[in-house]
Amino acid sequence: MYLSLSEILNTMIFDSPRMSKPLTVEKGLELSLILTAVGAAFLLIGLSDAMGWWFELNGWGFYLGAVGVLSLLVGVIWSISIVQRVRKFKLMMMEKSKAAFVRSLDDLEYTAWRLPSKYDVLVMKKKNEMGVK
Repeated sequence: MYLSLSEILNTMIFDSPRMSKPLTVEKGLELSLILTAVGAAFLLIGLSDAMGWWFELNGWGFYLGAVGVLSLLVGVIWSISIVQRVRKFKLMMMEKSKAAFVRSLDDLEYTAWRLPSKYDVLVMKKKNEMGVK
């Protein structure tokens, strides 16, 4: 049995699981760590060109170093913000009282919305456990 190209494409496009959130949310921590590592590498290469250590980029090392500093700064800030969100989420999920849980539910759902999809599932489980709709 052979499938036509349109059947294959329709299966790939419409039957595949889709991410409900952008890639920068679903894989944010990984991307921020990669950005940090690339920024550090660019900064080192730029410094080595400026100081004449390992690389000779004919003056482009300054620009590469500037891009490295910016990438390093953005990557570190992005990583820190994700880690802070995860800590805040875990702290709110440890709530035992139903009344306190209901009061903080909006904040909890917003925090889970800014984190990968697995945190939405954890919120749904906690809501079912607490008997909240």
